[in-house]
Amino acid sequence: MELLKFPENLREALKHKEMTQQELAHRLGTTQQTVSRWLNKICEPELSVLLEICMILDETPNELLGYDNIPDEVIDTYKNIKHK
Repeated sequence: MELLKFPENLREALKHKEMTQQELAHRLGTTQQTVSRWLNKICEPELSVLLEICMILDETPNELLGYDNIPDEVIDTYKNIKHK
């Protein structure tokens, strides 16, 4: 089960802000190809870049990463495994 939904949430946030990949890349000082790689699950941005994305798109890291959408039972299962 994929826990983090960053690519899907980034795509939705860009759509909501009516911003293109190129516009986001320009504001971040990177390339459109890099943004495309994030959207296509090829790689992920570093934490500092993620925080910049959040500021630009007016989103929280939890919203972009999808932590708010993780079911409690998945978190409980992880906690049980982690503490064994």
